[in-house]
Amino acid sequence: RLPSDMATESSKLVNVTDVAIDDGEGGSELGFKDFSHARPQPAAYPDDMHDDDDQGLLEEGKAGESSSNASICSVAYYKQFFNVTTNQLLRRLLRSVDVRPDAPLFYVDDSKPDMYGPFWVCTTLVFLMAATGNVAHYIQTTQKTVWKYDFEKLTTAAWIFYSSISIIPIAVWFALGHLNHPKSLIEVISIYGYSLFVFIPTCVICVVPSEPLRWISILISFVISSVFIVRNLGNLVIIRNPERNRSTKTKGYVLLGVILVCHAAIALLMKVYFFEY
Repeated sequence: RLPSDMATESSKLVNVTDVAIDDGEGGSELGFKDFSHARPQPAAYPDDMHDDDDQGLLEEGKAGESSSNASICSVAYYKQFFNVTTNQLLRRLLRSVDVRPDAPLFYVDDSKPDMYGPFWVCTTLVFLMAATGNVAHYIQTTQKTVWKYDFEKLTTAAWIFYSSISIIPIAVWFALGHLNHPKSLIEVISIYGYSLFVFIPTCVICVVPSEPLRWISILISFVISSVFIVRNLGNLVIIRNPERNRSTKTKGYVLLGVILVCHAAIALLMKVYFFEY
């Protein structure tokens, strides 16, 4: 047969309607209907569909309770501490390396502490310190020595930096409350987190195989970071409330001394563990 004849017969089969088949016993008839008009519609592509899940989440966030009224066990409560703009983050990072005595971290028009900056600084330091420490080791490895990447530096860096923005701030926050100088725990964590920002360029400088340069850069970073901490916590403990008795001021000085000793231990550990080759 010719292809045209086959096409004609196939079109007739498609358009068959109301064909009756007799079973010879006067029984029921089987009828065939034309379903050509009920062709399935093409599936909708993602571009033609509405993302109901995202829309629901957005509506839920708008209709939900505010962060200040949310429970401390809910995610909405902590959302407010990560709600920081890029300009605010950059301003606070620059203030953390500003050694002027009249440059506190939180100004009157920018007084809300955040946890995004401390988390970003510590996470960057964890990976950068481990990477630069291994690079420094590789540079100073002789040809006769087989060099291997030390993954323990990554876990050690995580323990050092995440402890410095969790354990130490909690202890300082408790001590401030004991000295009748209550301060928000989130604010203390924020101060400690931003104080570590200066060590990010320092760990890059320490890749250079020069021990004097490494010691000088670590020392300068420690001084800048300590000035930042004392400027934001020392004025609360010592300078404010001049009517406090001598005993309270003495305890304040002791607290600042302990803070600086802990900070010096962290800086020394950075040098000895990561860049001592």
